[in-house]
Amino acid sequence: MDVDFKEACRLFWLIKGHLGADDKTIISCYDGYFKRLWSNNERAVYGMEGFDEAYNKKVNE
Repeated sequence: MDVDFKEACRLFWLIKGHLGADDKTIISCYDGYFKRLWSNNERAVYGMEGFDEAYNKKVNE
């Protein structure tokens, strides 16, 4: 599955609260994190506050 990098980052952020992993790790976590959020086994603890700044920093590294 082709995953939009920003969407993969968004789900990673919702679960982990940071984007401190490498791009390959963020993308590889997408399916699992999607399922976790979809089935509500784990609620989004961190929310989206700070995501835009962290994402912009990540893509401009």
